[in-house]
Amino acid sequence: LARRVFTNSRERWRQQNVNGAFSELRKLIPTHPPDKKLSKNEILRLAVKYINFLVTLLNDQDQDKSRDSAEDDVEDEMSDVTPRTWIYSCPAIPVESPANRKTNFTEMFSTR
Repeated sequence: LARRVFTNSRERWRQQNVNGAFSELRKLIPTHPPDKKLSKNEILRLAVKYINFLVTLLNDQDQDKSRDSAEDDVEDEMSDVTPRTWIYSCPAIPVESPANRKTNFTEMFSTR
């Protein structure tokens, strides 16, 4: 009997610990509406989606920084070249740049 009480107590503590971790994770996930109750499964799925979104955002920023740095290097190297030569030597700027792309954050994390 004492062993069962101890086991139940330990399991109750473990469940409270897991639930606390889910509660903390839930606070970090932006959703619409913000106070919507989510299941543990939904919390995990949205957390993965949000992490992937943030990784993409960071990668896009890194690409922008490296592109800006490359353009600065080209400008430094080309300062004594005629404008016509400089135009033809510039790297192409993609039409779908991260700065031009709109991210519908609310739609991405809507839980309706």
